[in-house]
Amino acid sequence: MRPILKFRVVSFTLLTVFLAGGLWTCLSAPLPQTGTTVTVKMTVDHQFDPDNVTIKVGDSVEWINTDENGLHQVTNDSKFASDSDDVSVPDGSQPFNSKSIKGGASYIQKFTVPGVYKYTCPPHEMDGMDGKVTVTQ
Repeated sequence: MRPILKFRVVSFTLLTVFLAGGLWTCLSAPLPQTGTTVTVKMTVDHQFDPDNVTIKVGDSVEWINTDENGLHQVTNDSKFASDSDDVSVPDGSQPFNSKSIKGGASYIQKFTVPGVYKYTCPPHEMDGMDGKVTVTQ
């Protein structure tokens, strides 16, 4: 075999092995998990519907304000709650606060730490507009 032809055959073989190995690595690698999203409605009756959800670490909750003319808020931050017993922040997590959510708008919170997150709607806290997210492993 001539040296130039031998070089081409060896180069082609190495390139084929390299590309096949890279393709195998891509195909065998697990796909990243994006988690699921659970929807909670904020109603004209000043309720969260449902008011108690259980999700897994990495999942999200989307609160949607279905009260067309009303403002709602969702927070587990005691700085915004009238009664600190209405909110809770599990160890290792940070409080969340949506600020005002207009009718038809929403707020999404991803949960990365397991635990129980009690939350409230400060403008309607006295009406009992409270909820709970339980995050499991």
